[in-house]
Order: sequence, then structure tokens, then C-alpha cells
Amino acid sequence: MSLLYIAIVLVGFLGDRLVKDWAAGTLVTEHGGSMPLISDVFQFTYCENQGMAFSMLDGKTWLLIATTGVICLVGIYFLFLHKKVLPPMPSVCLAMALSGALGNLYDRIILHYVVDMLDFCLINFAIFNVADCLICIGIIGFGIWYVFYEEKHKGKLKDRWTGKNKKLPEEP
Repeated sequence: MSLLYIAIVLVGFLGDRLVKDWAAGTLVTEHGGSMPLISDVFQFTYCENQGMAFSMLDGKTWLLIATTGVICLVGIYFLFLHKKVLPPMPSVCLAMALSGALGNLYDRIILHYVVDMLDFCLINFAIFNVADCLICIGIIGFGIWYVFYEEKHKGKLKDRWTGKNKKLPEEP
């Protein structure tokens, strides 16, 4: 199963890179930085974001790099190294969120800003990117699993190293 999660992380990361490279290249050079897809609803708009969501912490690149780096390490730990193996659904969600976090971390380290291009202009929403979508989908999916399904798996998680189910002690 680890190979599936590695594949999800790689496909998400590479997909994000391809779209960001297209935005920084073709979108800027051939379309002047903006290209309507659905008139007055959705367009591609090249944007350099030096902060995080909604440009919060603008210019705090090293803080964002450190925070995202720690989050990525925690994701890698729970996905590949933690003693208990998560079920497939939360693992896929975690892999998606990790791929997005790595995509934005790459931008912050290499470019010192994140390339955004997805512009939902119908409601004048923030411009975002594929990595942001992967993070949101992964976190929302993980949250849904945790709220509605985690209780069913409690105490049934397999030990990563022995492959056996370990029953957790009952709470008093």
C-alpha cells in the first residue's frame, strides 16, 4: 500500500509543478498572465503569493518554509513510519495533502513565493493553485473520515512492523 501513497504524492506534486510551470510560462508569455476559461466565472490568472492562504503572513517566507516543512515531516511520519497503519481512506487523503504541501514548499524554497493561477472570479475569491486544492481535498476528506468512520476503526489498526491488529486498552 505504501507504493500507492508514494504514487499519489508524486502524481500530485508533479501535476502541481506542471500547472505552475505552464502558468509561469505560457500563461504569462502568450496570454498576458490571464486567460478566461468560463467568462466572468473562472479564469487562469498568474499570481505570485509570498504569503499563505489569502496572502496571510505575506513576506514571512522562512516561517512558512519551517512550518510547512514540519507539517510535511509529520505527514510522512504518519503515512510511512508510524507504528499503526491508517486505513486506506485517511492514508489517501493524507497523501493528497502531503503532495500539495510539498508542492508549495518547493515553490517557497526555490522561488521564495508560491505560484497561483486558479481564479474563481464569480465570487471574487482568492487566486489559488493545484497544491492548495490537494491540501483542501485531503484535509476535508480526512476530517470526514475522522468524524464519521474513525470510531469504527478504533482499536483495529494494524501494527506496521508485525502486521497484527493490536487492541487498544479500553478507556475507563
